[in-house]
Amino acid sequence: MAIIKVLTLFLAAIIFFLGYYLYTHQHKPFLMFHPENNHILAGIVKIYGLILILLALITLVAALFLATWALAVALIFDVIVIATLPVMMLIFLQ
Repeated sequence: MAIIKVLTLFLAAIIFFLGYYLYTHQHKPFLMFHPENNHILAGIVKIYGLILILLALITLVAALFLATWALAVALIFDVIVIATLPVMMLIFLQ
């Protein structure tokens, strides 16, 4: 169980960093995206950033308490949100 806890904490850290990066870059260009020129993209980046930060906190709490059902639900939500992020970003590829 210790390895699952460590890996889940690592996942929560990655998700938090990704969410923080997106949230702080809603008015700055990053990679090939320019949210400062497109208000819809800036809104999507802001919303996804906040959702990812929230999911990282939920994953962290689920990992610390090691409730199997809570951890499974948190990981399913993590996968769904992370999988939809590239699809939403590809719409705005310039």
